[in-house]
Amino acid sequence: MDFSAYLKNIIKMRGYSCRKLGSLSGVNHTYISKICRGTSGVPSPEILRKLAGPLCIPYEDLLKEAGYLLAENKPSYSAGTAEDILVRVAGLTAEGKDRLSHFIDYLEFWEKQQRKIRRNNNKK
Repeated sequence: MDFSAYLKNIIKMRGYSCRKLGSLSGVNHTYISKICRGTSGVPSPEILRKLAGPLCIPYEDLLKEAGYLLAENKPSYSAGTAEDILVRVAGLTAEGKDRLSHFIDYLEFWEKQQRKIRRNNNKK
């Protein structure tokens, strides 16, 4: 399967349109459409990095499918969860980013409370 068919299939599996993926990734939706039609060639690694998070596909897998890496090669970069989160956050609106910030504040508070509870239980 060539890269355009692979990408088109992944987009369809996620239930996205090219416009939706463009909005989530920050990549122009007409460019994504051209990639899917096979008229623009294989996108750069930078574009693949932007697409990986919203598509919930490891960056390394996109690089392999695009022909940048052989399956046997070990990449010299990290494409971990934190990087995927940053890509997804970049696609949020200002309101979405504000809500996410409030949620992270709550999560930090919750974890602090959980640590206190565990300490208190260990003292008993």
